[in-house]
Amino acid sequence: MKQKLKFDDVIELLGGFGMYQKRLYLLVVIPAMWCAIMTIITVFTVGEQDHRCKIPGLANDSYKHHDVYTNNSEPKLFDEECSIVVNITGNVTKTCDSWVYDTSVFTSTLVSEFDLVCDRKILQSHASMGIFAGALVGSALFGTIGDIFGRKIATCLSLMFMFGGHLGTVFIPNYFSFIIMRFISGIGNIGYWNSAVILSMEMASPKKRVWTGMLIEVAWATGEYLTVFIAYFVRQWRHLQLVFAAPIGLFLIYWKILDESPRWLVNKGRKEEAGKILTHIAKVNKTEKIPEDIEVCEDDQPIKGSFLVTIKKVLRSRVMVIRTLIMLFNWITVNAGYYGLTLNSGKIGGDIYVNFTVSVTMEIIAYILCIVFLDRIGRRTLHCSCMIIGGISCLCSIFPVIFGNETHQWIIITLSMIGKLGISAAFADIYFLSAELFPTSIRSFILGLSCIFGRLGSLASPYIADLGLLIESSFGKALPLLVFGSMMLGSGFMALTLPETMNKKMPETIEDALALKRSKSIDRNNPEVCMELTKEHLLS
Repeated sequence: MKQKLKFDDVIELLGGFGMYQKRLYLLVVIPAMWCAIMTIITVFTVGEQDHRCKIPGLANDSYKHHDVYTNNSEPKLFDEECSIVVNITGNVTKTCDSWVYDTSVFTSTLVSEFDLVCDRKILQSHASMGIFAGALVGSALFGTIGDIFGRKIATCLSLMFMFGGHLGTVFIPNYFSFIIMRFISGIGNIGYWNSAVILSMEMASPKKRVWTGMLIEVAWATGEYLTVFIAYFVRQWRHLQLVFAAPIGLFLIYWKILDESPRWLVNKGRKEEAGKILTHIAKVNKTEKIPEDIEVCEDDQPIKGSFLVTIKKVLRSRVMVIRTLIMLFNWITVNAGYYGLTLNSGKIGGDIYVNFTVSVTMEIIAYILCIVFLDRIGRRTLHCSCMIIGGISCLCSIFPVIFGNETHQWIIITLSMIGKLGISAAFADIYFLSAELFPTSIRSFILGLSCIFGRLGSLASPYIADLGLLIESSFGKALPLLVFGSMMLGSGFMALTLPETMNKKMPETIEDALALKRSKSIDRNNPEVCMELTKEHLLS
């Protein structure tokens, strides 16, 4: 009779995180950088340019050419952004239908090419929103594809969406087609990111999963560094888009070189195919092959019951309902705050390239803090601290606006960066906190629901970040920070009511989840404790 081993035990036998896993991780991490690049590239491709109305009848008008002469030879300064004087004597104005743009920062952006100014400013937000709308669809689409058809197919198909969407953006003829291409890109981006995380973590030993989960976040930040570096030298938006889109075509070779996840094959009952891959892993890792008397079995049995039964497990407990609502609001906040503060880095004054570089550096520091403190001070403590500190920093930006002047712009930038540090750490931590607060029977459902609500937050982020476009003053620059700060502060205080999960076993049942708020884990062998928790569950 064959001895049955769970897949995690088999991975340990094959070297845990050997050469095969390291190669695989490197392969999936490199394209992951492009997920970051193409998500935040609109900071530069849709970057706002100073503009004014084009002077009628003046050939070769440029932004620097302000003065024209009237009939009485008196110069008239044309600085209007959205309207122009057509009769100086009567002070008659009309709305502009053409503009000239400042090219000192960007040579060309989507804003200047399609005149997304004045009453068309809202289209700037729509342009940034397109990729997040695609991500909302892609999360569900590629999650299903990955579960049904395999991790490899989901990974490679999403790369095709990325390549087609991002390369197509280079050749768009109008604004509407830009939105369509960004939507397609968003489907591929999130599809690849989720598939890459799953594929790499399924092949890693349990001891290495926190590291693999955090290092791929560092790859994201590395992609952001690469974006600002290249964007500094390539300031024409189509050229910048092409520089980053073209290399994605090289990743299509993954159809040939990637193996399917043997864990997924085992769970699908395709153990012979999984065995061949595991034998190859043993060869690459230079370990012994799995003995023939060992049978690889599934890690977890499929959850029985319908979707409605899963929903009822949450709804019949008041504690679990409140816990779920708090986490969903926190997911909205971390997505809105993270992407919003990233997009806002070019709208708070100062040099956009310096601001963006500092913003990414804050992100790297945040990930280091998570690695250092997640297992020391706890998931909830770290999450709440980062949310509250970041929220207070963003809210404090109102003070230099009210009491300061243009020379105090650096204070607003500094407070914004502290906010970015806090929200980045909270974003990285929330995955662990969410997984450890809910029982096995509903964990996947809750994480899927959380991601959907998170995407709603990211959809709103460009509009919050662009609130300053509606109010052209110093207060307008601080307004997005006030909104993000309020959301972060509220989410942080609400999360204080959640139980700490550090050094506690992940809950398997609703009763285990309810027991998390106690100082000690549930004793399943104590009938009095079990009876007490059952009563608490029914009453709640």
